[in-house]
Amino acid sequence: MLTIKFSMFDSLTNTRVKPTIMTLDSFAAWLTTTKGKHTDKKSLPLWSPTVFSSEYRSKSGAQEITCLVYDIDDGLSPFDTWRLFASYYVIAHTSFSHKPNYHKYRIVLPLAKPIPVADWSRAYQAAQNLWDSVVGKGTPDQSALHDAARVYFRFALPVNAEGIADAHPMATHHWHKVSVHQDTLLDLDYSNIQAIEKPKEHTYVRKYSNGKGSLQDAYEDKNVRLAIATSKGASIQGNEARFIVCPKCTRKSVHFSIDPTIAGGTKWPTCNHANSCNWWGTFAEII
Repeated sequence: MLTIKFSMFDSLTNTRVKPTIMTLDSFAAWLTTTKGKHTDKKSLPLWSPTVFSSEYRSKSGAQEITCLVYDIDDGLSPFDTWRLFASYYVIAHTSFSHKPNYHKYRIVLPLAKPIPVADWSRAYQAAQNLWDSVVGKGTPDQSALHDAARVYFRFALPVNAEGIADAHPMATHHWHKVSVHQDTLLDLDYSNIQAIEKPKEHTYVRKYSNGKGSLQDAYEDKNVRLAIATSKGASIQGNEARFIVCPKCTRKSVHFSIDPTIAGGTKWPTCNHANSCNWWGTFAEII
């Protein structure tokens, strides 16, 4: 009988890891059983698909990930999207803020083999590619997908202050009543994806700041900004550098202004996908 390892947590503020092993069907039933009625999701216990070597949850203590979790909160795809993954052992439930007219939910796919945390920077890109090829609509929460030590609130029935349910929770799991075997589990192939290298400072930035000014000064200089845009293969449209790869969602969606002093200019690199990614940051992160 196939089993799965994962971690449980008593509350959002209690980061002590409770290592857990269940059969797959027990795990599916546990994930899809409502954890009572709650007015605030912060009162809920949590779980993580990550196995930790440390006593308390931390990124440094994360060892391996046993499930792929798509956390969907952009409202662009319905809860029934889980059916598109029905060729795998799949578990799905709505999240606490789900509404009948704005679906928010999670799709959980137990993995055929755990993925080492050291490989997760490649694996999450394969996970995004899988979503795009299978669903092609909406975008899973990128911060959740990227985080190798992510925790998730348990499935629960949200109620208002009067104790009346104000949402319509849904939960399901596929393969529960049939023979479960290794071939039903997702084998996430990321062998063809290269690891993202850590950003390096370009020579022109180092020269600019070498005893003559700060990096902040360099990144505000329009000549340096133009050089960065050119080095990243950006499309220069007027005062804007566009179509630069986002370090968070990996799409060509980052832009910034060459001259940030012009009215309406964008000073820092910013991702266009405000709802699904919403990244913005420093030039060091894109070069």
